This record gives sequence, C-alpha cells and structure tokens, in this order.
Amino acid sequence: MGSERISFDVVVVGAGNAALCAALSAREQGASVVVLEKAPPDEQGGNCPFTGGGFRFVHDGIEDIRHFVPDLTDDEVARTQMAPYTADDFRQHLTTVTHGDVDPELMAALIAESRPTVEWMHSKGVRWELSGRTSAAAGVPSVIPNAVGLNARESGPGLVQMLTKAARQAGITILYGTEMVRLISGEPGVAGVEARDKSESYEIECGAVILACGGFEANASMRAEHIGPGWESAKVRGSRHNTGDGHRAAMDLGAQPFGQWTGCHATPIDIEAPSVGDLRVTDRMPRRSYTLGITVNSAGLRFVDEGEGFAEQTFVKMGQAILEQPGGMAHQIFDSRALPNIEARYGNSKRVEAATTRELAAELGVDQDALEQTVASFNAGAHESEYAQRTLDGLATNALEPPKSNWAIKLDSPPFTAFTVTGGITYTYGGLKIDTHGRVLGADDRPIAGLYAAGEIVGGIFYHNSLRAAGLMHGSVFGKSAGAHAGAAVRRYA
Repeated sequence: MGSERISFDVVVVGAGNAALCAALSAREQGASVVVLEKAPPDEQGGNCPFTGGGFRFVHDGIEDIRHFVPDLTDDEVARTQMAPYTADDFRQHLTTVTHGDVDPELMAALIAESRPTVEWMHSKGVRWELSGRTSAAAGVPSVIPNAVGLNARESGPGLVQMLTKAARQAGITILYGTEMVRLISGEPGVAGVEARDKSESYEIECGAVILACGGFEANASMRAEHIGPGWESAKVRGSRHNTGDGHRAAMDLGAQPFGQWTGCHATPIDIEAPSVGDLRVTDRMPRRSYTLGITVNSAGLRFVDEGEGFAEQTFVKMGQAILEQPGGMAHQIFDSRALPNIEARYGNSKRVEAATTRELAAELGVDQDALEQTVASFNAGAHESEYAQRTLDGLATNALEPPKSNWAIKLDSPPFTAFTVTGGITYTYGGLKIDTHGRVLGADDRPIAGLYAAGEIVGGIFYHNSLRAAGLMHGSVFGKSAGAHAGAAVRRYA
C-alpha cells in the first residue's frame, strides 16, 4: 500500500462470515474499517465457503420465520410443519454435544443473540432459503427439522458473496492477498498490525483489531503439537489459509488460550481426497455410512463402535479414531445386504470387492487370518435382520470389544466391498478466551485493550463434538458483538 502512514479505526483480520459481520457492525458505529484477507479473492472466506450455510437460532416455527423467505406461498406454509426451536432446545443440544464443558456465559449470549443476529444479517442483504422446501413445493406435506431454521442462499459461497457485497456498499476496504504478520502493542493494548502483501510489509495504525481468521487446522505442526501425534498427516477439508496466525499473534501479546485445544471437527473421508479443501470435490469426499458395516484398521481389527449413534452424531469421533490408527487410515467393509443402503457419494470412490473376506484382505493388503477372525467374531454376536437406518434399532453385539451398539447385522452375504478412508479435519476447537462483547482476555481474565475475536479462533464453545449450524451462528453473533463494541470504543476516544 505504499510507505505513507496508514490508519483505520478498526482492522478486521479475515474475510469470512464472522469477519464480515464484525466489519459491518463496526462500520455501523461510524468506524473506518479495513479487512485483511490472506487469501486471493477466489479463495476468500476461510471455511465458510465449505459449509452448507446453515444457521441454528431460536424461532417460533414456520409462521415466525417465513418473512425471511418472502416468496414462500401461503399454500406452501400451510403444508409445512416446523416446530419452534426454543432457547431450552438450543441449550440442551449444545450442552449435550459438549458434555457440559461449553462456557456458560458464551452459550447464553449465543442463544439470546441468535435470532436478533439473523434479523440483522437479513437487514444487511443476506437472503435465506428454507430447508426441505423442494418437497413442499411438489404438493406434499413437508416436515422440516426445526434446529437449523434457515440456510444462506447458495450455501457458504453465497453467504460470503452477500456479506462482501454489503461490506463494499458500506464503504469497507478489503485487502486481498494480505496477511497479518503480528499485532503491534501500544498503551494500554493493541495499537495496530503489521501486514504483508506479495510486494511489501507495512504497519496499519488502528484503535482496535478483530481477529476472525479461523482455526489452526491447516497448520500441520500446530495440529501435531496440540491435537496429538499423527494429526500432522490429516487431510484438511477446508481452507488452506487457516494456519493459526491469529492464535499465535494474540498469545504473543498475552492472550489467554481457552477451550479444547486437543479437539477438532473431523470426519471419515476418502483416502484419495485432496490434501486441502477443494470446493469442486470436498462435499463428495465424506464417507459416513460406516454405521451399516464394520471398520477395521490396517491390521484387520475393529477399533471403534460403529453403531454408537446416527452418523451425524458420531462422524467427528469416527474421523478422530481413524487418524489415531496406524497410518491414519482404515477400511469400511460392507456386504451385499448393506451395500445398497450406503450414501450415493460413495459412487465416486475406489472400491475393492471380493467373494470372501480372505480374498478381500489380500486385495487390501491386510492380514488374512486377522480379518477373517474379526468378521467371524462380529458375526457370532450379530443379528439376522434388515437395516433400519433412521432408527436406533438396538441390535447390538454383547460380547465384543469394542461393541457395536446398533445395526449389528451379520456381514455374511457376499460379495464383500471395502472402501479405504482416512480422517479429514474441518476445524479446531481450541482458541482464545473472549467475553460476551468479543473482547480477548489476558491471563488475568481482563480484556486486552483494543483486541477482539470471533469465529473459529474463539475457544470455549465446542468441546468433544460440534453442533451442526451452530458454528456459523456463533461466528455471526460474536462477530456482530465484537464489531459493535470495537466500533463504539474507537469512536468514543477518537
């Protein structure tokens, strides 16, 4: 940008959902705002473009939220059933998946501000779609799950485009290909950032910095250090630019690390998936039909309860378990009875098929005796039945370790088919400690003046597991809150 003095009221690091909500909110307060986006324009937004654009928020059902989708007809609404999603529902669901470890103050703020934030985003030009609308439009009654009230139009990429358009219309400057090198300390807190583009490094003076630059999932050394050995080999399902820059810069300034740094969102993916997220194929790579078969490691041994719950409840745990196996890989095995029930996206996967489990083991390079014994032991405790995928059928093995708690149906109908999988990491859980205004807290639990955070960089929300559509929602809630507080603070002392 040249060597002249550069100054903005607020610097936002990142250009995804949380970052752009923060920038828009700060601009509402009259602050001048610059957004630093490490990625080029066609890779903007961190992990946001890789999401389905779903938002989990408190609402009173279809009549309550129909104004977000103005082209819904009265007839469609009459044929659509959507129960209210209450604050208690949200609290129970988030508490359950985190085993109660979620920070109670952040959870309360997230829930209370979820609906107002969706309204605010709508006022900024975000347009929404109603999940399940296709079946309703076809003239049949439609029951839509209430937890994920709305999706951003055209999913994650559409959300980034809509928020970017709003930011530009608001007069917010966006600098692409520009990374934050470090935070500049002042008296009493943050006084600016050092930034670097492809041609030079320079300093930007500011009154506040909002870090919304994602997790550290694309940093192999940080994965190994914090999540554990073997995680350096995990394939990254999202942005290659989320390398923990904000974590390191903030902690260098005394920010308090918080949350489950050993935890992350992961899922079984095809062994031949790309090493980093690719919007053209990433959504086709998950392999989540493991509930219908068995999963074995390279020694031919089972290592996890494949039927603990529905895949949408257990795929994070499964992805983590696979990465902990030798070579960070495993084989999902199905017989001819299970195979017709697996997800369609397995269709683009390399498969190995054989008439017997010994032949299958030979094709996979797995010990033949071990796999044959694994399948025989499983079948000895399994059941003769048909698959009821949407029901926790209670068909369990009782003497095996590990057990299979549901869908333990004999694998005895050849041919046998195997898909080789690994674990893909989506985002990390550990981050910085913030208060409900988005202010980053130091080791003494006091705010670091001028430093804020929102989105995946925030710790204390997800532990052990994540909650679908709550990630974008908390990014928006705390992005909006951080922007409002930062914008008001810098204008007050201008």
